[in-house]
Amino acid sequence: MASKSALLPYCVIALFKIGRWTLSVGCWTFSISSISFVLFASSVFAAEANYLSPSDLLATKDGKTLYVACETAGQVMVFDTASEKVTARHTVANVHELALSPDEKLLYVAGGTSHGMLQEVDTKSGKTLRSFPAGHTPMSPRLTKDGKTLFYCNRYARIDQPDVHAIDVATGKTLKSVKAIREPVTMCLSKDEQTLWTFNHLPLMEANLSNIFASVCVYDTKDLKQRAKLDLPSGSFAIRGSVMSQDCKYCFVTHTIGRFTVPTTHLDRGWINTSAISVFDVEKCAYINTALLDDTTRGAPNPWGVDVTADGKWLCIAAAGIHELIVISIPELMKRFATNEKPKEIVNNLSFLYGAKTRVPMDETQGSRAVVITGNRVYCANRFSDNLSLVEMWDDGPGGSVPLPLVEKPKEPDLARSGERIFNDATLCYQQWQCCASCHPDTRSDGTNWDLLNDGIGNPKQSRSMLYTHRTSPVMITGVRESAEIAVEKGFTMIQFHAVTPFYLETVNAYIKSLEPELSPYRNPDGTLTASALRGQVIFEGKAECIKCHTPPYYGDKKKYIFGLGTDNDRNRAFCTPILIEAWRTAPYMYDGRAISIQNVITTDNSNNKHGNTKGLSTKEVQDLAEYVNSL
Repeated sequence: MASKSALLPYCVIALFKIGRWTLSVGCWTFSISSISFVLFASSVFAAEANYLSPSDLLATKDGKTLYVACETAGQVMVFDTASEKVTARHTVANVHELALSPDEKLLYVAGGTSHGMLQEVDTKSGKTLRSFPAGHTPMSPRLTKDGKTLFYCNRYARIDQPDVHAIDVATGKTLKSVKAIREPVTMCLSKDEQTLWTFNHLPLMEANLSNIFASVCVYDTKDLKQRAKLDLPSGSFAIRGSVMSQDCKYCFVTHTIGRFTVPTTHLDRGWINTSAISVFDVEKCAYINTALLDDTTRGAPNPWGVDVTADGKWLCIAAAGIHELIVISIPELMKRFATNEKPKEIVNNLSFLYGAKTRVPMDETQGSRAVVITGNRVYCANRFSDNLSLVEMWDDGPGGSVPLPLVEKPKEPDLARSGERIFNDATLCYQQWQCCASCHPDTRSDGTNWDLLNDGIGNPKQSRSMLYTHRTSPVMITGVRESAEIAVEKGFTMIQFHAVTPFYLETVNAYIKSLEPELSPYRNPDGTLTASALRGQVIFEGKAECIKCHTPPYYGDKKKYIFGLGTDNDRNRAFCTPILIEAWRTAPYMYDGRAISIQNVITTDNSNNKHGNTKGLSTKEVQDLAEYVNSL
């Protein structure tokens, strides 16, 4: 047992009580009057009550202050870059992303899910001055230079409702709105503020096509009319970050490219997934090309945040799946784009960036996501290690990384939090090409088909949501795995080609079990069903007979059926009844993603009337039934 004197440096605590100080040192207690002091010691700091999950970063113009959005802590931290310390914490519930007013006196915070809000926060006091309802999961707030107009997007919205908005900052009123394609998640304003570049997270098209891709919508800022729709290369999905070059000639966007047309027989040379940066000409509203971030024998999965140095020379990208900062010479990148003799093959060329790219390991970090650059300093926000990273830029490129703590003692991860980290960690994969989240972004579907080897070859099937998989076994579309636990283990060995420890499997299972559905945007603001959905519920439970197989509470029955709608090798195959919870966010539908809407499932893709008695439904009844299914 340690002596009392040995305890002295480690257990000094001061408490103020009724005008007197009570000082506890080791096992002794003293009462002291009329004295002011502050006592503390590093070893007695209590662990944080919540995980921080830093999700966004902003820097002031002078680079002296960073604002850090801590999503799961419900805080915006103020970080002093000189002392490398947090100087203040502002409570802002469900914070996602930030924008700073031109005079830097106000923060605009996008946060929340089904009842999202835009909040105006005083940067000095941390007081929330105003709040505006902002729809489902508001993201990517972008202010004009005069601070009068703020643009933002809703990641989730009804298919018939707009999800990109411009609001008048003075009044909080919506000026204009427009509909993007699917899950807009990141936006850029051009330098002249004439165009708003809006990037859609996932494709919205039939997954059994030969080319599937996410797109960017370019809008005129004055009226939000679409100026252009520009497509990313085939296989592009999981768009995460975007940025304009300093001269605003180019717009850069990070994303994954899935090689979904080939069977998942191996991983070498990016056979299944590669990671990319795509570049657009802003003035011409035109796609230029796409470069891969990976090396020939090592991936750079899940590219996320991106920023450009002030001199326009360097592009800095957080590779979230491998905890690295990737730094690319912009002049060299554009030169290679312009002079390459086979420009259409660049998107498949893993050696294209050799000599123009540096990979910086982010020591003592997990899940690098947001990136911001101020002066010659690059800061990254790391979701799972609850800290920042600093990389200094030099004339010839980046230096090493330095971890910067946000708190003295982060909260210890429980099983589910550890599982979330592992779900997003590609360092466990053979050659680090991908992780679970690469094909299940945010644990849901990626909108494409994959030809897995668990039920044959040459028969691609939809990527599935992970929601409630442990409660609705068997899993996989054909029910080939008896339980989700088996599917998780096989996912590592047969998709990532790497076995993991039983503890890792336990944590991933705990994380997936912890998932909860988001409230559907098809419901009323108070969460109740719309009048159309109530009519649809009657049809669902009655004449359409959907409830025979799609039974509550998960709206599935854990059984398999042969409907005769399969093609080729799947013509007479039995398929598991899919659950309908969150059907609104998991398009396309059917086992091969042939239907892009629930209406298609009910009509076009139920021609033989075998999965529901829907053939005799009127147009209005089909609409009501689809409304109800989308409300689940």
